Amino acid sequence: MKVAIIRTVITREKLMAGEFTPDTEEIINYEEVDEEEYFKPLVQYLYPKIKKLIEEEKGNDVGGV
Repeated sequence: MKVAIIRTVITREKLMAGEFTPDTEEIINYEEVDEEEYFKPLVQYLYPKIKKLIEEEKGNDVGGV
């Protein structure tokens, strides 16, 4: 999978105001990465949270179809 390495600049004033939209973005480089390696940390973080939400939803489904 090809990914872009991007330099993003956000002013301190925007950060202090809680606004996270970039002032500038510049593509620095493109890199070929292994999809498993790229997505594994995201999956490890999100999977337990999603699983918990699904289990809670099933527990709240009283008399569901």
